[in-house]
Amino acid sequence: MITAFYASLLGLFFTILTFRVLALRGVTLLKWLAFNNFGAQALERSVRAHGNFIEYVPMVLLMMYLAEAADLSSLRLHITGALLLLGRVMHGVCFGFMEFNMPLRLGGMVLTLLALINISVSLLIVAL
Repeated sequence: MITAFYASLLGLFFTILTFRVLALRGVTLLKWLAFNNFGAQALERSVRAHGNFIEYVPMVLLMMYLAEAADLSSLRLHITGALLLLGRVMHGVCFGFMEFNMPLRLGGMVLTLLALINISVSLLIVAL
């Protein structure tokens, strides 16, 4: 159930990222119709935040599920889930809601990659 907990929180944040893209698409369309390209950069960044989320989260959650089914320690699963959640929120806020923030962007990617490495190594140890 640890994986389900983090999957639900990540799913809620993904919904926020989705609504942000939808809102900016509407704003960008209105700006375009008024011959102004102001919102295009914000939309592009939000789409990247949304897409980047999808590129990492499903793989880590799948591996967390496999590790949980193989009785990996709860602590290791919580570490992975917390790293992933914090990393994706940092990265998503940076890209989806801000103009630019390198510490959030870099920190978010580092935490996400640490989550991926942690669960990958854990699964490899369990498999061997």
